[in-house]
Amino acid sequence: MPSSTPSFGEIEYWNNRFTKEDQFDWLADFALLEPWLKKAIAETSGHGEVLHIGCGSSALSTQLRGLVDSPQQIHNVDYSPVVIERNRQRESEMLRSLASGIEPCRWSTLDLLSASKILDLGKSGDKYDVIIDKSTSDAISCAEDVAVELPYRINTINKDPSPAQKWERLYPLHILAIHLAYLARPGCRWVVLSYSDSRFSSWEDATPSGLPASNLLWEMKKHEKIEQPPDPEDMVHRPPTLHHLYILQRTDVVLDQDT
Repeated sequence: MPSSTPSFGEIEYWNNRFTKEDQFDWLADFALLEPWLKKAIAETSGHGEVLHIGCGSSALSTQLRGLVDSPQQIHNVDYSPVVIERNRQRESEMLRSLASGIEPCRWSTLDLLSASKILDLGKSGDKYDVIIDKSTSDAISCAEDVAVELPYRINTINKDPSPAQKWERLYPLHILAIHLAYLARPGCRWVVLSYSDSRFSSWEDATPSGLPASNLLWEMKKHEKIEQPPDPEDMVHRPPTLHHLYILQRTDVVLDQDT
């Protein structure tokens, strides 16, 4: 029988999905997440750069506009060019119907697991103070392991002295952590909403030689269960839906391109 598991690591899956899907929000609604996002952004004095990863067709991209001084602070990125182009067009139509002079957000297609794409974005000077991750880590964790060459292209300044080159398949969340750390300023908050109570437990495992350790790049500041309020129109008694909020903070360990 064919597998029923979505191919979350395949661009074809996401392009096909977004061709059919108009709008969908993973996990909790904005009201549940808003206080945490407000706090994270406020700690940057309200002028920080916000990276919204895996924005998809979520309404969150639009809702974030109310939390910043300028929409240009918000950079929405997704693996799928289909959804990025549609979101950009919809925002443009929305702004044309409003008063003139209102700025758009920034929109980009970005493969979060591609070192070359991350390095290109870093070369453009983009560094972020808040990273918003609404179940994107969940989706990436469900993808296939990533084949990378070690020592890894993005590495610490004081890395192990020239280990022999080799290829190894790695859990994709490790690669995501390194890539986001490369794009983050020291002190950046990575705000994660997940269905998993152990999303980052793999960081406790031994790190292969030639790969920066995720737990040296990010410090776990908070892990809290948050409950999704029940639907008031639901007449069936259901157990509460619990999600997991993680807040990680970028350390001052420096990353650079390995030459």
